Amino acid sequence: MARLVAIKVPDDVYKELERRAKEAGYTLVSDYVRDIILRELGRAGISLRGLEERLTRLEEGDLTPRLYERILEIVKSVLAESIEKTLTSSNVIEVKGDVVDKVVQRIERKVMDIINPFTAKVDSVASKLADLIERIEILEERVKKLEEEFKRVREQTIQKHHRRTAIDRLKERGVVFESELRWLRDRDAFFERLRRDGAIILDVKGERIAIYPSFWSKFKDKVEKLPTAIDDEIKVLLRDVEYKLFSKLREAGLVYYDASKRAWKFVQELEPQNM
Repeated sequence: MARLVAIKVPDDVYKELERRAKEAGYTLVSDYVRDIILRELGRAGISLRGLEERLTRLEEGDLTPRLYERILEIVKSVLAESIEKTLTSSNVIEVKGDVVDKVVQRIERKVMDIINPFTAKVDSVASKLADLIERIEILEERVKKLEEEFKRVREQTIQKHHRRTAIDRLKERGVVFESELRWLRDRDAFFERLRRDGAIILDVKGERIAIYPSFWSKFKDKVEKLPTAIDDEIKVLLRDVEYKLFSKLREAGLVYYDASKRAWKFVQELEPQNM
């Protein structure tokens, strides 16, 4: 992911950056500044956009100041050499038309000696760049399709995994209390998924409790056969998770001790509809 960095610089600094960017073959000062930052961070790489712009300028004849200076030096050198030879051989000051033509021809040859190899390299790089861009576009399209497929498969896998894990976890524990799921963001979806998978969902004093069917059957049978109403004795006879469920149901009045029958009873309303 790319982020935008904006800075303000004085006019003279900007003009200097603009001058240097043009000398380096950049169309935009921002591209020049970005590459300077990347080089400073040791992360300089190939900017396809910047390279393509610079190649386009060169193909259109917009040579960099450095190349112009080099050509100018050669022109001056050849011109001075030719005039010197001409004056020495003819002992005249005025340069004739044929001499000028020869000078121009020599200048043209010298300049072309410099530009031709450079132009050939530009053409080669431009061709390779075009091929590279085409390959990148193909790869981008393939990567996009792979990302879409991966996202689809991942979502399906996560959905299956969550559904399987939730009911399997409930089967292993027997019961899950909503108060133990504070970390879960969407508890409504969690309990609804368990209900669809066959779990028993009780609402006890505003707290949802998910119970695996076989655990609920054994729990009810065990509670109804408790031979005592003394809490300390009940705590010994029940497992920790059973005692926690028993305590919550008792506090809510959903299970009570029938003294006449000396047995614990569940209220009629507690019978879940999805049992």
